[in-house]
Amino acid sequence: TDEIMHQDIIPLYAADIQDQLKKQFAYLSGGRGGDGCPVITFPDYPAFSEIPEREFQNVLTYLTSIP
Repeated sequence: TDEIMHQDIIPLYAADIQDQLKKQFAYLSGGRGGDGCPVITFPDYPAFSEIPEREFQNVLTYLTSIP
């Protein structure tokens, strides 16, 4: 099973992960997919492979929780 998908999701606030969000390795572009879901953009980020897994999870959890 995929551990990431089966972890308990704890609500995150931007203030809690502001340093991680400032890196802008992922962000909401404002666009929506054909099904109306928001589009998460992953721009070119030279140190992407060096982002800790927990940090990546925090940012994606936060971005996917924004209505």
